[in-house]
Amino acid sequence: MDNKHVIASGVSDNELARAFSELVADRWDNWDLAPFMAYLVDICTPEALPYLAEQFNVDGLQGFAMAENEQQQRDIIKRSIALHKYLGTPWAIREACRTVGFPVIVLEEGVTAIPDGPTSPDDWARFRVLVEADQGRHITKDDARKLRLFVEFYKNERSHLVALGFFQRLADEAFRPAVDARDDLELMTLAVRPNPVVLSKTGTVERVTITASVPWTIERKRKEWEDGTGDAVTLEFTGAAGTSELLVSSDPNTTARREMTVEIRAVTGRTLGTLRIRQLLNWNAYSRAYGPAYNTYKEK
Repeated sequence: MDNKHVIASGVSDNELARAFSELVADRWDNWDLAPFMAYLVDICTPEALPYLAEQFNVDGLQGFAMAENEQQQRDIIKRSIALHKYLGTPWAIREACRTVGFPVIVLEEGVTAIPDGPTSPDDWARFRVLVEADQGRHITKDDARKLRLFVEFYKNERSHLVALGFFQRLADEAFRPAVDARDDLELMTLAVRPNPVVLSKTGTVERVTITASVPWTIERKRKEWEDGTGDAVTLEFTGAAGTSELLVSSDPNTTARREMTVEIRAVTGRTLGTLRIRQLLNWNAYSRAYGPAYNTYKEK
């Protein structure tokens, strides 16, 4: 007898039982059981995905409706447990947006209510987000509205999203056929992390990573705060092309929260970008101890 037709020994001598076992085996042994394995999200039938999204609380604008394709729908379901575990942190916002095809380029906390506007004591609770969209993805007004609601779901209750922007890379490339003209055209890039850099009230050294395609400089290595105290920020750097560190420190702060903007320029004089420096009078929830756990999460 074929091994797959083996039946219980108590009824093995029963001809009717053996016939029924063979009939069931012939009909069911070749069935594809994948559709019944709903929790194996990578292989379950697509029809089960909306029900799984609802069960794991990532349906609608919490994730499932934001997905552009079936793979993203499966990914948001698979990430649902981690997303809810770290709900209310920058990591959850970054991971949720990345999963549905909008990787976060900038997530800046402590921004003013109006971009580049006057500061206020409530700025610590405000943040802005800049996401990248695929070149072939047409972003409509309704898409922007949905993404704002999506981010609002994954942020914490006490934070306020004041700005949401989209970035799309240009698909076209600029060619320079004239070899002699290449020396006159140089692509200059700059990346600064973190930006802004936040100093404690004691002004201890904070490290900023700067990656630039050309040598760079900052006009003054010591710059005074504009609060009438005469206190100043000290900047130490090499200004070398590539990746290097900028060390930022300050005199102690005994007045109030203060902020300045420092221009980073190529040695030729062209402005590459700016670095914002803030110094708090008192640490809040973004303390040095809490910061790493709040902003990052790595799966083991």
